[in-house]
Amino acid sequence: MKILSFGSLNYDHVYEMDHFVEPKETQSSLAYARGFGGKGLNQSIALAKAGLEVYHAGRVGSDGQDFIDYLNRYGVNTDYLMKDDSLATGHAIIEVCKGQNCIILHGGANQAIDKEQIDEVLSHFEKDDVLLIQNEISNLSYLIDKAHEKGLMIVFNTAPMNEKVFTYPLDKIDIFIVNEIEGAGLAKIDTNDYQKIIEALKERFPDKRIVMTVGESGSYYIYKDTLIHQNAYKVEAIDTTAAGDTFTGFFLASYLKDQDIARALDLAAKASSITVQGKGAAQSIPGIEEL
Repeated sequence: MKILSFGSLNYDHVYEMDHFVEPKETQSSLAYARGFGGKGLNQSIALAKAGLEVYHAGRVGSDGQDFIDYLNRYGVNTDYLMKDDSLATGHAIIEVCKGQNCIILHGGANQAIDKEQIDEVLSHFEKDDVLLIQNEISNLSYLIDKAHEKGLMIVFNTAPMNEKVFTYPLDKIDIFIVNEIEGAGLAKIDTNDYQKIIEALKERFPDKRIVMTVGESGSYYIYKDTLIHQNAYKVEAIDTTAAGDTFTGFFLASYLKDQDIARALDLAAKASSITVQGKGAAQSIPGIEEL
């Protein structure tokens, strides 16, 4: 079984603020740092740090060689990561304030994923391999269709949640991974009541496995009549960037090893609790030995 993470790579421009910028306001940052990010990259590194062999597919621009080197440093295979000198690598503007963040994305090369690249990458994978995707690259419908045709298990982290998600063939997804906001959006329900979101997701996707994180309240595994809750580990959060990506990578890595849901949720909760105590995205993801 091989793990393919087909997803985004972004330069993260991180600004530490004493409050989030409001309309018509100009504000100086308290600090600035540039790092490696993108949900695809973060989740690939989380999978690798959790002990799995992972292949990352995606696209970077003329300024993207550093991403290839960075992924290789953590043991991620980049044979299927394309460097396109006609484009710029994607980037994110991240404001961090009191442990919370808000993010602006520019897709760049992430939005240049075409059918030819997808076909080439998938030719190296087969039935029962695993595909992990997020909503930050182009041609996702085609990728889902072709991966399903080949018999890959498809895991979809729906972030960022938007209306495009409902244009994808969601019936071909095996596992959804969402936070409570994405879960409510996926269920098409306007509420922040976790139990109502869970019931709506079960009704809308009765045969799908769903993992929903709910911040300080932990996480839930939802599948038919099975509902498992995992408490969060209480820590002082410095920066929540990549916490969800860490959770996704460590949950999936543990789940694929032995199918023990409770153990996978617990490991993911521990990993993400360490991530939020550090600054930045990929660099704050812990290694399995730290857990």
